[in-house]
Amino acid sequence: MSSESPTVAVIGGGAAGLTAALFLARAGLAVHVYDQDRSILKRARLCNLPGHDELEGRELLEQLRGELEARSVTRHEGKVDDVVAGGPLLVKAADGELAADYVVLATGQGTVKLPSLPLETAAPRQPFVKVNVVTDKWGATSVPNVYACGVVAGWPSQAVVCAGSGANVAIEIASKVKGEFWVDHDDTRLGADPE
Repeated sequence: MSSESPTVAVIGGGAAGLTAALFLARAGLAVHVYDQDRSILKRARLCNLPGHDELEGRELLEQLRGELEARSVTRHEGKVDDVVAGGPLLVKAADGELAADYVVLATGQGTVKLPSLPLETAAPRQPFVKVNVVTDKWGATSVPNVYACGVVAGWPSQAVVCAGSGANVAIEIASKVKGEFWVDHDDTRLGADPE
């Protein structure tokens, strides 16, 4: 890795991918999100997020994208065609190539069509999912520095669960980069007395 901030490519723009990207950006990493705007959240009414009775999925996506934009996360709208391992990971997409230190797969229900990436996969755990990428409990795949989170990693499709899976992967990557366990703490100053 270079002396500058490590680069992470997050492939997928749903709850898992955008949450991973947000946590990684807060940890000070350079983050690129590849988002085709195909998340099933666009059509969902979320009834399982604590603190929200019925949040529209598209509202959650808009909020997360706004937070990422405020943190200077680079958003790519094109499809990722391949990821080549060996040295830095080379992400090949419609808008060019990116050398990344880490890749996070958060591709949801679809297939993972990255022909140069030798991922270990398994039959999906839930209906409508095409494939699961095999990971350890921290989201690490069979390819060094490639992680998977959310539905593609076998997590249930509820937004709150997928977001947690994305946060888990981000914390693992940030901890690896920083050389010690890293936690994205809540800001406790909000309720503090200003004096």
